[in-house]
Amino acid sequence: MNKPRSGLIIALIALMLWASIACDKPPQPQASDQLARERVAGKRGGSLVSRLTSPPRTFNPLLAADEASLTASFFLLSGRLIDFDHDTQSYVPGLAESWKRDEDGRAVELTLREGLKFSDGHLLTTEDVAFTLQAIYDERTGAPILSDAMRIGGKQIEATALDPRIIRFTFPEPVAAPESYISNLPVLPRHALEESFKQGKLGQAWGVAAAPQSIITSGAFTVESSAPGERVIFRRNPHYWKKDANGVELPYLDSLTLEVIADLNNAVMRLEQKTIDIVDRLRATDYASLRSSQSARSYDLGPGLSTDHLWFNLNDGERNGQPIVSATKRAWFNDARFRRAVSHAIDRDSIAKSTLQGLATPLYQFMTPANRNWVASDLPRTDYSLDQARALLQEAGFTLRGTESAPELFDEKGNRVEWTLIVPTENEPRKLMAAFIQEDLSKLGMKVHVAPIEFQSLTERWSKSYDYDAILLGLSLTDTEPSSYTNFLRSDAAGHQWHPNESKPATEWETRIDELVGAQARERDAERRRALIREIQMIMAEQLPIIPIVSRHILVAASISTGNYRPSNILPYSLWNAEELFVK
Repeated sequence: MNKPRSGLIIALIALMLWASIACDKPPQPQASDQLARERVAGKRGGSLVSRLTSPPRTFNPLLAADEASLTASFFLLSGRLIDFDHDTQSYVPGLAESWKRDEDGRAVELTLREGLKFSDGHLLTTEDVAFTLQAIYDERTGAPILSDAMRIGGKQIEATALDPRIIRFTFPEPVAAPESYISNLPVLPRHALEESFKQGKLGQAWGVAAAPQSIITSGAFTVESSAPGERVIFRRNPHYWKKDANGVELPYLDSLTLEVIADLNNAVMRLEQKTIDIVDRLRATDYASLRSSQSARSYDLGPGLSTDHLWFNLNDGERNGQPIVSATKRAWFNDARFRRAVSHAIDRDSIAKSTLQGLATPLYQFMTPANRNWVASDLPRTDYSLDQARALLQEAGFTLRGTESAPELFDEKGNRVEWTLIVPTENEPRKLMAAFIQEDLSKLGMKVHVAPIEFQSLTERWSKSYDYDAILLGLSLTDTEPSSYTNFLRSDAAGHQWHPNESKPATEWETRIDELVGAQARERDAERRRALIREIQMIMAEQLPIIPIVSRHILVAASISTGNYRPSNILPYSLWNAEELFVK
């Protein structure tokens, strides 16, 4: 799909099936929650075990589309030209020691570090970089997510190897943040994969059952062994380029194991038994209990980049000769006043405090506070107010009947306002949120049915069949760069949740967002770019095509013997600096 976008993991549109949360009282932060953020010199040797909720599906970073595969293939096995430092939320040198932009903003020249090698000892050069980009764009590879992320205006980025260490990227148009594209590029070994590429079989390479010695990596680790569905054991890449401040080669660890433990109760028990070392995505009860543990510590990292939000079906057109959305419901859902009334009627504070035990932040726009560099602080908010909600509905022609204790809402044609909210059945917190929303909206007289369905079926409905009224799901990113939202914001994008793949913008405000998304991606003046991004946020807050609910906090835990533990509230959380982790 040739949709413009950047920032790899808009693809993770709420793929995370978060664990349920239950606790009588919200846990109160303690001094032990404060993490030491400074890097310290570690010692080499030893092993750590980190929990995965589900198994990786591939070790091929070009095909990674789920969290486990991204953690394994993209973050642990792959080196990238430019890295993203989670401590500072900034881009830093990776395999490239430096880069410089042309004055016109259309080209970037990068210089690789001297003496780079793959895990098999073969030299890593700009020819490998150019080969990787070629493989991403080749349709036979079957990497639509990454291919989409590496296009601008539907057009490819060109790579020219000027010599073994210097490579030039030429963009089809000026870009404000070329780093956000280049950081998506996991460098693959041409010498090991070129034959598969020529045969059109690169997409079949490096499956989870592949021989470990066949997986040649540019990242901190290599695959020692894989038991598909159970665990992956990584070992140190002996040729990894990075060293600590004292010149000690990284990673410190001899090995790192990713173990699949679906049951969080089992994971927490094993953390306390010291048979695993790192657990992400804790429940509130786990977070509270581990504060007094003698073997591990838990931490509330605050809101992440992920959201919980709902949206109404704004798809037009027909299916099997019938409108995708009935004319009656389409009139409701397409009225911004209706959407704003729904937003005003949702008590986010109660959801955050009661349903999520205080470990969530109420949300009023599509960006979360975790994106501290770009989120606007002066946007209009639909604070909880039934009076404002009723006033908006009255203005839109709705009338309230029934009794004070059992109100019933009707539109101007006499139709009872009744619709279904679907939610992933695997996701306990979202099911609880849906119940709260159902109760909140009943106070407006809306009859909302909550229908939990399997996540795969839910995804099919919003992205392909469009058979739904409203969905409670969310959005997840791994990058704070505003261009990461392109696939979500642009009307012709596959990730445009409320109306994917529009042939043309359905509304004036969507037309304006399309213009702004393109303009901000090209704008190199920081203040002008910030103003463009703020305008996008303003339109989204006014029109509410998605109704934000909360941003859940990232809760993590690690054994007290885990050194350099500096977890991030951005994927991959505890393992973003895996090469620096060590055993105390």
